[in-house]
Amino acid sequence: MAGRPWRRRRRAIIAGAVVVTLALIGVLSAAIWLPALRLQQISVSGLGYVEEQAVRSHLDPRLGDSVLLLPTDAIGEDLATVPGIESAQVERRWPDGMHVTVVESEPVAHLTRADGTVAVIDAAGEELPAAAAEGATLIPLRVGTTSQDPDGAAEAMTEVLAELPDPIRPAVQDMTATSPSDVTFTLALEDGSTKSVVWGDARDAELKGDVVQALIPQPGSVIDVSSPVAPVTR
Repeated sequence: MAGRPWRRRRRAIIAGAVVVTLALIGVLSAAIWLPALRLQQISVSGLGYVEEQAVRSHLDPRLGDSVLLLPTDAIGEDLATVPGIESAQVERRWPDGMHVTVVESEPVAHLTRADGTVAVIDAAGEELPAAAAEGATLIPLRVGTTSQDPDGAAEAMTEVLAELPDPIRPAVQDMTATSPSDVTFTLALEDGSTKSVVWGDARDAELKGDVVQALIPQPGSVIDVSSPVAPVTR
């Protein structure tokens, strides 16, 4: 009999907790659909060459949604699919707003394909809006017109460009390829002259870079490191 009052108090505590929980759920549910917490304002920063409308087309359909329920991570991932956007951070602005901070991809090269079409690309080889070229210093990449694998050649060049050691990359004037294994580029040297580098495929970038730097002072106008363990100058 002595335990019954405690059991009654325990039941009362549990019942009270359930009532409070249900009340909180009710309040939260009501808050979700409050007109004051519906998304009404969307601001975007960080845009340069990417058109704002391309971003807005992904955001405006969410107008009227509850700010409480905005999937900020998912929205950011969705915006990263827009050409030219490397990443996007989304944050709520209470009570009825959302702000998006965009980081644009950096244009690094101007690719001319075998069919004559051109594209501005980033370090990952992704095509960017044409406006990305404005004011940018881009390295010309060209796929040979006789290429049997133009896509492979273009991919190899972008991979080589991304993997080039820092002392070499700024000196690259242009790059060509007809296949994934015959990437060639021109280096501008400090004395005003140039040297052609036969790089080959995208493998062994670090070793090839070291060999090229070691052979630049040697006589000749061509450095062939397609086989970096047996380089050739001529």
